[in-house]
Amino acid sequence: MFNWFNVSMTRKVSSLSFILLSFLFVVILYSTYQTQKIYKEMQEVAEIDIPLTEVIADIEILQLKQHLLMESIRLQGDAFFADEVLQKKSVKGFEEFSLQLSLQLDKSINILHSGMKFGTIRINVADHQSLIQQINALHSHRIGFENSFSRFLGKREKHDLDSWERLEKQSGLLDAQSEKLLINIEQLTTKVAATVEKQERDFMIVNAILGFSAFAIGGYLTLFTILSFRRKVGSLRGQIESLHRSISSDESSNTLRSKGTDELDQLEKDLKILVARFSLEQDNRDEVETQLMELATKDKLTGVFNRHKWDEQIKDEIALANRGHHFSLILLDVDHFKKINDSRGHDVGDNVLKLLVSTLRKRLRETDILFRIGGEEFAILLRDTNLDDARVLAEQLRKRVETLNENGIPSFTISLGVTDYQDVDDQSSIVKRADVLLYEAKDAGRNCVMAG
Repeated sequence: MFNWFNVSMTRKVSSLSFILLSFLFVVILYSTYQTQKIYKEMQEVAEIDIPLTEVIADIEILQLKQHLLMESIRLQGDAFFADEVLQKKSVKGFEEFSLQLSLQLDKSINILHSGMKFGTIRINVADHQSLIQQINALHSHRIGFENSFSRFLGKREKHDLDSWERLEKQSGLLDAQSEKLLINIEQLTTKVAATVEKQERDFMIVNAILGFSAFAIGGYLTLFTILSFRRKVGSLRGQIESLHRSISSDESSNTLRSKGTDELDQLEKDLKILVARFSLEQDNRDEVETQLMELATKDKLTGVFNRHKWDEQIKDEIALANRGHHFSLILLDVDHFKKINDSRGHDVGDNVLKLLVSTLRKRLRETDILFRIGGEEFAILLRDTNLDDARVLAEQLRKRVETLNENGIPSFTISLGVTDYQDVDDQSSIVKRADVLLYEAKDAGRNCVMAG
């Protein structure tokens, strides 16, 4: 240490410069690491906690609708059972409430699962996992409420206190679980926001300390150089010292200002860009979600749902059918479609598929869902439709296609296989049964409907 004071001024300046550069390198590494960390935590807020907050608002609205429905039944009294219109309206309201609540809960679970799968969730991971269990518990209460309401309707009279009290109790349990979930989500998002804010504050404090230390070292290096020159130069030191003081001081000040401005301005710009992007994404959330959903689930040629959406939807329909809902399934394809492509060209084949989809859509209900699951093969999910009605619809579709007469498009026909959900069905069995019926229709000469 003491030998250091006796070395040449060049070695002293070099040593101090090395220390300064090393310290600045540490400052740059720390700033990069903390910036990346804060960016990832803000990404979690944008992709996980903000959507969960939106779920809170939607569930609160659904709770209010449920309270209004319960109060409506309470005020109607025995008139509720005497008026079938009132009953149907209430049943429809409760079914819509249950479906929307289920969708919101599924949406929140998907958000959490996606965050955990891709590592977006980094703060309070255990609390996020606990939320999934609470959401599943709320699902159970929702199903219990549905069952209680069904039993209440079966009693046919409001003064049956037991069924009404059980319905009110189940409604209370559903409310309590919903409130608990909403509170926990709100607390969790608050914790995450506080953690991110603390990280930002700590980063700014530590970065400021490091910057001040670097400034002190740089200032000391400048002062040491000036004093050394003053001791060594002699009679010329006055002018040289004055010149060095003005030049070195200005350059040091400008360098520090440039360095400080570059780092802080760059971080500020990154944060502003991120906030602006998030604000824009939040404003256009519905539009972006719609576009992404269409890209992921729509067939590019015909505009109907694709095979990926089919695989998801049939699972959901099977799950709903297991809880008491019913649906039918139609598989169809274009007869001799390959011949049309080979003889008339693929452009004409594409137009045939577009015309087919347009014709089918004109007859289908809004609740019916049309999928393109292969080249010329399509599937139709008919909700709340029995086999007889599905057979009638299939025959109507067949006749409409058979009688089409469009310029530039050759006449074509379709074969259809029709079936409905059975208690023992899973995704594979019901699709296989419809597929067998479709092949039976082809074996029977095509342009016909086979149901079973």
